[in-house]
Amino acid sequence: MSISSDEVNFLVYRYLQESGFSHSAFTFGIESHISQSNINGALVPPAALISIIQKGLQYVEAEVSINEDGTLFDGRPIESLSLIDAVMPDVVQTRQQAYRDKLAQQQAAAAAAAAAAASQ
Repeated sequence: MSISSDEVNFLVYRYLQESGFSHSAFTFGIESHISQSNINGALVPPAALISIIQKGLQYVEAEVSINEDGTLFDGRPIESLSLIDAVMPDVVQTRQQAYRDKLAQQQAAAAAAAAAAASQ
């Protein structure tokens, strides 16, 4: 995987345009030399920056939802990550620990239920 600064700059430039920040887009385009890049803007779909950020956020949520042995945690995430939360290592680690704790509680409850059923 490779990401060039021209690609990132182009996506930011398009985002600014699409969001109505025409003056900011113009200034950013001049300063980042967008017109000199080899990117064919006609091939880039609208909202491309938002789309790729959402995919990255989904990847982080999936990463948080996977046990150390590669299995998935049961159930949905405790709550969705915000974009800022997703880039903060402490928040991601806390979320992973919350999943582990939830899994341990589920396993303990299942074991207690199995023991109670076996003793009857």
